[in-house]
This record gives sequence, structure tokens and C-alpha cells, in this order.
Amino acid sequence: PGGARGRRVAAVAAPAQEPDAAEMISVVGIGAPKVDLGDTSTLTMRIDGQWYDVSGWAKAHPGGAMFIKLMNGRDATSVFYALHSNGANGADEAVRRLAKLPKCDPPAAERQFLPDAETARACKDFAEFREKLEKDGWFERVWWQEAQILVRTLALYVGGQLAANAGHPVLAACLLGVGMEQAGWLAHDYVHGRGKWCTAMRNFGALTNGFSGEWWSYKHNMHHSFTNVDGCDDDIMSEPFLYLQSPKETGRPDPNPLRRFQHIYGYPLYSVTFLMWRLDSVIFAWNRKDKGELAALALQYIWLFGCLPLPVAISSVLLGGFLCGSIVSATHQSEEIMTDRGEYVDMQFRSTRDAACGPWWETMLWGGMDVQLEHHLFPTMPRYKLHKLRPLLQAWAEGQDTLEYRISSTTDIIKQNFKLLYRVGQA
Repeated sequence: PGGARGRRVAAVAAPAQEPDAAEMISVVGIGAPKVDLGDTSTLTMRIDGQWYDVSGWAKAHPGGAMFIKLMNGRDATSVFYALHSNGANGADEAVRRLAKLPKCDPPAAERQFLPDAETARACKDFAEFREKLEKDGWFERVWWQEAQILVRTLALYVGGQLAANAGHPVLAACLLGVGMEQAGWLAHDYVHGRGKWCTAMRNFGALTNGFSGEWWSYKHNMHHSFTNVDGCDDDIMSEPFLYLQSPKETGRPDPNPLRRFQHIYGYPLYSVTFLMWRLDSVIFAWNRKDKGELAALALQYIWLFGCLPLPVAISSVLLGGFLCGSIVSATHQSEEIMTDRGEYVDMQFRSTRDAACGPWWETMLWGGMDVQLEHHLFPTMPRYKLHKLRPLLQAWAEGQDTLEYRISSTTDIIKQNFKLLYRVGQA
């Protein structure tokens, strides 16, 4: 997909390998296309122009060995500074760990998968742009804005509980449903964020929504690292319930006889988003035997089913899931779906579109997902700074020959998603 834009990895083809030398693995689950990891006997990556041997580090990597394998032979500079504690965003653990990794010579040419010259220049310019933002304090958190978002979110929970106690189930479900959506965005901010405050609030999602922070971190960072890359990004792998690509195009099984109606049932189906995330969170925390996270999850369910009428509890979870599910992927799924694992900055521009919100309440509901490109490029930056960043990013992108900044109204984006579901459903 994407023609020339879809082939931004330098023309260094992988050599023919013996069948047992290449590692083929399903990254996002059963039924998803398997990803060819190549020869993983030695793992290397380049950061800030220096090659590192990360073979020994892979298993110790907090985000899992899969990230390291997927970045083997590639330049990881942009994604490293985007997702990790780099010093400017409140913590520096990652840069201190990086300094301890063994340096090495560049791997053989056939084991390098580097961006082409144009993309490399754009990445260099982006690094300078990011460094200027760091020096200007864009990643620093402002206590009163942090407090404002937290209080506003918790107020919806309090209002919903009071409405339930007073015998107003519909009002209670609406307040709590919106509150759960807002808590989801806030928990997302805390998982991405770095520093003492975000670390202390890491279990916020477990307490308010039943979401495991560790599960979400792994799933979501994979999405950030390989946005819209088929086989790597779980957010675009919703088959056989929703198809974003025609089975005729992908060659994957097509067991859903109702696929042609997915434009009708697609958006209502988003209401189960939180139910699925809750189930995945419990399974993940249980398998890890994470007592702290399991305790936080238990407290959430004690409140949900012990303090709320059952219809209110269920309907609020469904409403929160619908609001979050219909928004969270809206700015990605009708954009380019890629088959190559390219360079981080280039992939974000190719796979992400900003949304232009209208009134204040619409901006609140979108929870920072309207500035999706800014968030994907700078995920550790506080959400309340992203709207001010937008014009700066637009101006920077205009000076780049290979990158295109795209923005549409929220209604246009929803229409495009609806049309995609219809088009693929009928294919």
C-alpha cells in the first residue's frame, strides 16, 4: 500500500535464509498474519548514530523481547526518545540503561534495514525539532492542570454514584459512562507519562476502569511503535468481527457471513470495547501474579457490583466502551495500512490524521485523540499541551518534502470510517 510512500526502508533486501534461520511469529494473536523477523541469532539496533548489540538485553527489556526483535537492524532513535524516559520528560532511566548497553560495529549490509536518504533527512530534522521542544519545557507537567483533569474525571464518578443512590439510573449510567471514558483517557496519559507523578498514578486505570496498566502499556506501545503495520498493530486486527482490509486483498480467512453488514453493526459493536479490555486485563494481571494490580482490579469490581445497581454498572461500562472505542481508532483505521516496518516518524505521518473538534464538550469527549499525530510523535508530552503544539507541528511539517500533515473535521473522519467499513464489507 501507499506506492513509493509505502517503501521507505532502504533497498537492502534480506538475504535468502535457511528455513530454521528465520523466525516467523504472530505478534498480535491467533489468526493475524505472521511477521518475518529474519535471523534473530544476533540483535542490533542504531540509536543516535551508534550501533548496539541488544541480544542480551532483549529478554530484560521492560517492554518485552518482541520490540527488540522487531527493531533488529533498524534505526530506533525516534521511537526510543518518543516512548522512553529520556531525561526531558521527568525521568532518565532509559538513557542510563542505554549508556550501559554494549556498542558494536554496524551489522552486514544485508542485515541493515535503514530509512532512505529523504526519510533520514526528515528524521534528523525531527530530532532537532524535538530537542528544541525539550529545551523549551514542553514535556514538563503543570500541577494545577494535572489536578484539573483528575478532579473533573472523578467528579463524574461521584455524580454518577449520587444519581444511582437517588434512584436515577439513566442519569447515573450517563455520568458514569462518560466518566469511565474520561478515566480511560487519563489512565492512558499516566501510562505514557514519565516521572514520579505518573508512576504513582499507574494503577489509576485499574482502580477506575479495571484496566491493567502493564497490559495496556505493552499493547499500546506496540501500537505506537508500529502504527497501522499489518501483523504488528493489534488496533487494526479486529477480524473476523470488523475488517479494515478485504480478505481478497490479504488472503486471510473470511469466516464471517455478516461481513457485508459491518457498516451497520460496526459502531454498536464498539460498546464491548471496555468489556474486552477488562477481561484481557484480568488475565494478564493473573498470569503475571501482580498482587498490587490484582488488588486494584479487585477494588474496582467491588465498587462496580457492590455499590451500583447491576443495570447501571453494565450500561455505564457499555457506554464508556462505545465512546472510547468509536474514537480511539477513528484517526487511524481509514488511513494507510502498511506491510513494512518503516521509520517511526514517517509511519506516524502516513497512518495518522488529526481531528478538528468543534465545541468544548466535543474536545473533552475526544480526550486528546483529536491531536492524535502530536500525541503519537510525542506520547510522553502532557495531553493539555498538545493543542498548543499543533500549529508548530503543522509549520514544521510544511518544510518537509516527504511528510504530509492531515487534518479533517470529526464528522468527516467518522464518515470516512463508515465508508471504509461499507467498502470492505462489500468487497
